Amino acid sequence: MLSETPELDEPTELADNELPAATAWHTDRSFPVEVGEIRIDERGRIRPRDSSVPLNLGFAYRGIQYHAEVETTSEPRVRLTADLGKLPYSMEIGAGRHLIRCILNSSARAYYGRIHLSQDQDIFLEAESIPPKPFTPASLMATLTALLLDFQPYLDILGQVLTEFQRPKAAGTLGPVR
Repeated sequence: MLSETPELDEPTELADNELPAATAWHTDRSFPVEVGEIRIDERGRIRPRDSSVPLNLGFAYRGIQYHAEVETTSEPRVRLTADLGKLPYSMEIGAGRHLIRCILNSSARAYYGRIHLSQDQDIFLEAESIPPKPFTPASLMATLTALLLDFQPYLDILGQVLTEFQRPKAAGTLGPVR
């Protein structure tokens, strides 16, 4: 029932002089509207967006948290990163550690980026691609999907190695990254 829902603020109406300003952004533009060209302000109005500031988004896929930075300049670019966890100590998975290093070296052949090891023994995925034009939300999703699919075989093998060689963990501790 409506009476059980909390009251929401009433939508604000645009003043007569705001309506042309709120819609004028599209009269000089070609369609489709590309990613990063517009924003919605706090009053719900469509506004042009500063394309020099990258868009940032995060998402999870198959248990891994990803971060994407999207440059929306005249030459758009999509960068995808993920922290895949720590390289286990040799005491934890001695044979698996060597296999993990082989997987990291093999990932250098990936078309869009690589999986690498930091000085602190953190395993990172870094990938980058130029999306097709026009740079619409659909082409952004296609670019992210292509990046994920390029690395999926490496991530699958990495997950299998960590699972197979990981010693049983005590209750309350984290298992392998997947």
